[in-house]
Amino acid sequence: MIVHYGCDMTVEKLESKQRPSYSKAQSKLIQSTLHSLMEEGVDGCSVRKICDRAGVAVGLINYHFGTLNDLLAAAYLDLAYSLMDEAIAKSHGIQFPRQRLSGFITASFSDSVMQRKILRAWVVFWSMIDRAPQIKEAHDSSNRAFRVYLEKNFSELDLIRSVLPSPRMAAVGLTAIMDGLWLEWCLSSKTFSADEAISLCEQWVDAAWKHPSE
Repeated sequence: MIVHYGCDMTVEKLESKQRPSYSKAQSKLIQSTLHSLMEEGVDGCSVRKICDRAGVAVGLINYHFGTLNDLLAAAYLDLAYSLMDEAIAKSHGIQFPRQRLSGFITASFSDSVMQRKILRAWVVFWSMIDRAPQIKEAHDSSNRAFRVYLEKNFSELDLIRSVLPSPRMAAVGLTAIMDGLWLEWCLSSKTFSADEAISLCEQWVDAAWKHPSE
């Protein structure tokens, strides 16, 4: 069973590390699912392959999660939050929100994130959003949490100088740029480097906050 995050998600809730909690057996199945998808993509989305990798009987997915889709949703959240938590941790303790955003952006394009095998898992998850409500909820919840963190930082900047068009839309825009650059790099890593992706994101943040066209 996955935890549902409503539209009232706040940064305080986000940073309090409210995450779904799982038993040792459930966590083993979640990690086996992620490894299977990262190595084999859609071919790894198999009850038998996941259970063989975990070293358990096939019936234990239903026992621990109810359905394969519930397990996939749990794996989606685990992957999304582990990547986001790593970026937040690397920007933690930075007092000024502009530098905090820089730390978050840099961590989001680190070697541990810039891996094509992660895309294999995302492709499987994304392909199921329209037909598996559990996975759509996992997608919406994790994306919302990501935007909440960015909007919190843009809101702090907005107290110093207005953020255009608004802190909320700046968070939406930066999310789209970061996601797009990561996806394009995974598809064609020779097009640009991680450092160039970071530079583009930094320029976009400055454009939203410093208003260079004025």
